[in-house]
Amino acid sequence: MKQLIAITTCCVLLAACGGVHGVRDTTPKMSSRTHKDIPTYLECVQTKWSATAQVSTSSKKEEGTLSATDKSGAKELISVTPDGTGAQVMMYETQDTKKEYNPAYRDAAVSCL
Repeated sequence: MKQLIAITTCCVLLAACGGVHGVRDTTPKMSSRTHKDIPTYLECVQTKWSATAQVSTSSKKEEGTLSATDKSGAKELISVTPDGTGAQVMMYETQDTKKEYNPAYRDAAVSCL
């Protein structure tokens, strides 16, 4: 039983870490500047994205990231770095090419700027 729990935990952690793997290799869908600080901007986007996707956040001293995946196969990633009195925001995404493009994630990111 303990082995089953350990294996399940490892699988869940690997799936969470690999959820947006390779998304940074795509062309950014948005590059913009905000006057908000990194935590404030990420909190705003996280609140909006969490309504439709599984969201995880990571914050380091010089960078904050927010990633999301949803049931339709969309993978979203926002990277925020300090820039003068605000922050530089880069958004990357991949969505299922067989489905119609869903701009909701980008619209939410833009509305938080």
